[in-house]
Amino acid sequence: MSAVVGARRVVRFLLLGLVLTAVLPGLAGAQPFTAWANFVGNPTHGYIQVPHSAALNPTSAFTFEAWVSISNNTTGEDCRSIAGKDYTQAYWFGQCNVGGQPTLRSYLKGGASARNGGIIPRGVWTHIAVVFNGTQRIHYINGEVAATFAETGPLTTSPDPFRIGSDVSWQFTPTGSIDEVRLWNVARTTAQIRSTINERVNTPQPGLVAVWPLDGNANDVIGGRNGAVGGSGVGAQTFAVFANCGSSTGTALCLLNRFSIRAFWRTSPAGNPPDGNAQVIPVANPGSGIFSFFGTSNWEILVKTLNGCGLNNRYWVFSAATTNVFYRMEVWDVTAGEQKIYFNYPGPPAPAVTDTDAMDTCP
Repeated sequence: MSAVVGARRVVRFLLLGLVLTAVLPGLAGAQPFTAWANFVGNPTHGYIQVPHSAALNPTSAFTFEAWVSISNNTTGEDCRSIAGKDYTQAYWFGQCNVGGQPTLRSYLKGGASARNGGIIPRGVWTHIAVVFNGTQRIHYINGEVAATFAETGPLTTSPDPFRIGSDVSWQFTPTGSIDEVRLWNVARTTAQIRSTINERVNTPQPGLVAVWPLDGNANDVIGGRNGAVGGSGVGAQTFAVFANCGSSTGTALCLLNRFSIRAFWRTSPAGNPPDGNAQVIPVANPGSGIFSFFGTSNWEILVKTLNGCGLNNRYWVFSAATTNVFYRMEVWDVTAGEQKIYFNYPGPPAPAVTDTDAMDTCP
């Protein structure tokens, strides 16, 4: 496709086959969203608190990442803490109502260092990241640069604990969920953020300080900087489990009788929510399906799910597309309660997805 909403050439292709307490039992799984921390929000105040350590105060370079789904109201500014280490002294990240839009706000140097940029859609799982590279602060939404601000170093520090879902100086808990929180002492690039946006990071990597998967506990799987639940209204949550996904609808595929798949497209600037839902093109195939964005004669994505349990104990997700617009594709295994989200970024033609490690949900 040469233009954003212009005509697309349909091509043929072949795919090969396509409530948290101090301690809770861990829940295994290969992707984000096996389990996550859920916060009731006001009037309760609950959080996960990690004791202070010097490693939690990166100063020369910095990256914070998390998956969030927050559904606070639109009254006033209504800022809710995603995570922070005393916003008056060091860093803080949250969702604030700015001009009626749920906006990512960050502090990196305490006090008057607040910056706003990028929309976090209410009640939608969204990946956020904030990066400091020595000269810039960069806000990311779902792996796209949503805002860039001039910033100098070094960053300031705080002796206070690090909190998820709160901050020692801004105890306003979000209503919603937080998962897969990561802290780095390096400035991750766009390519690096995208490379692990829908993958577990559970082994040491250069610059990786801590990862809190929030899979039924508050432990850090990298550096042993474990947290503990404080306050009230914090719980472990998972997806509901169903016997099957029924049948495909106008906007959701049901493949192999267990994978519910939806897609959303966007032509507006980065950092904005999708413009619309992809439409299902009816095809009589239990394992494959097709989506369109702008019309039923304009096919955009072919997706298929494969039972690879006999080969590598995984279900596989393959897709190919004839588009260059942004899209988000959600694959939900309704029988196991796991989800994985794939993104295509605007500009070049969408690459194929050949994810043979997609779902650790066999049999």
